[in-house]
Amino acid sequence: MRELHEELGIHAEPLEPVPGEWPLPKPGYVLQVWTARILAGTPEPLEDHDQLRWLTPDDIDSVDWLDQDRPAVAWAAARLVRSGRPSAAER
Repeated sequence: MRELHEELGIHAEPLEPVPGEWPLPKPGYVLQVWTARILAGTPEPLEDHDQLRWLTPDDIDSVDWLDQDRPAVAWAAARLVRSGRPSAAER
């Protein structure tokens, strides 16, 4: 949750792990991704990011994702659809 505070200026709590692990450049280290609930703050692109925008499942393909990010992004989009979140066409 420290990364969310440093990079987006928010405080959050972890909710559900995203299946999978992604290798990091340092040998023996992997990235694990979790969904989270914002507890305080408004997300802003503070560090290492030029832009921040909210995406619906319909918008997912509008971003040129890194290959290693695609499995986690696809899982998150499917999770949004299962949760009953409206698509862009339904809003």
